[in-house]
This record gives sequence, C-alpha cells and structure tokens, in this order.
Amino acid sequence: MGFSPGSGSQYTQTVLGYSPVKAGLTLLVNAVSTTVGAMVLAQRLHGRLAPDRLIGGSLLSAALGMLVLTRLEVDSAQVFLVFLTPSMVLTGLGLGCLLAVATNRATVELAPADAGVAAAAYNTVQQVGAAFGTALLNSIATGATASYLADHGPGALKAGTVHGYATALWVAFGILAGGALLVALLSREAPSRGTPSRDDRPAR
Repeated sequence: MGFSPGSGSQYTQTVLGYSPVKAGLTLLVNAVSTTVGAMVLAQRLHGRLAPDRLIGGSLLSAALGMLVLTRLEVDSAQVFLVFLTPSMVLTGLGLGCLLAVATNRATVELAPADAGVAAAAYNTVQQVGAAFGTALLNSIATGATASYLADHGPGALKAGTVHGYATALWVAFGILAGGALLVALLSREAPSRGTPSRDDRPAR
C-alpha cells in the first residue's frame, strides 16, 4: 500500500489475490514515479519555485496519494486502475521530488568540508524516520484490524485487513498534510534579487 512496499505486497496478495510476481510488478509503478519525481520533476522545477513551495507541494501530492487509498473497500472493483495506480503515482512523484529538494537544501549552503558530514547525518535521519514511520503505521493497521475482527469475528479477515490499512492511511494523510501546513506556516519568502529590501533602501 502507500506506506510501505511490504504492506503493499501483503495487501495485493492477501486481499486481491495477486501472485508474488504480479504484486512485485505492481509496485514498479511507485518506483518509476519516485524516480521521475526525483530526476525529472525536481530538476525542472528547481529555480522556478522556492524550495519551501516545492517541499510543501510534494508533501501535498503524497498526502493525496494516501487519501485515494482510504476510499478502498473490500469489494472495490478495478482496484489497480482506480486506486493503486493513481495513489502510487501521486505518492511516488511527491516523495521523489521531496527527497531531491530536501537533500539539496541540507547541504547547499555548507562549506565543502562540512557537506559530507551533513549528507551522512541527513541520510541517517531519513533512514531512521522511514523505519519509525513504517513501524508506526503498520502497528496502527494491525491494531485496527484486530479491533475490527474482535467486533465482527474471524470470518471478516479481508474486511478487517482493508479497515486496518484505511485507518493507517488516514494517519499517514494527516501527517503529510500537517507537514505541508507546517512548511507553509514556517516559510519566509526572501526578497527577489535586484530588489532592495526595506532595510537596504536609502532613508529619505
């Protein structure tokens, strides 16, 4: 699903009945979209939009991808075309662009001697955050599924699994949308080049 390749593979195999090969091929949509977001979208928009706007927009794109999947139900038809593909494209483009811009911002203003250490620290934080986020969302999904099965019985395993995923995806949507809002609130637009700021203008 949207919050980890492992959970996506589990969903496509246990709920949709995909074979392991077909489940893996399905996730290629997300991998290709992430590559396009990092290598094409981020490069084309670099310099045209402020970094904070790129980061905020990337977070919103990923959040919309999560939102698409929250509409999934156990009897949904055309899941791959209607739900999985749009979600993986939006999430992949958003997170790919986000990682490219964030990596650049983490080292762009540093001296060459400090750039290596900063990049290593950034990569460490990124890996720890991804691991923690995946564990958190999978725990939420598992807990929601267990609660659903306790109310509806073990015969509702597929419905409970979808319910658990939807619950975790709502949390993921909230985190990403909240991050985009935080970026918007904390961003400060720098004066454009060639336009003197208020403090630089000569006194009259």
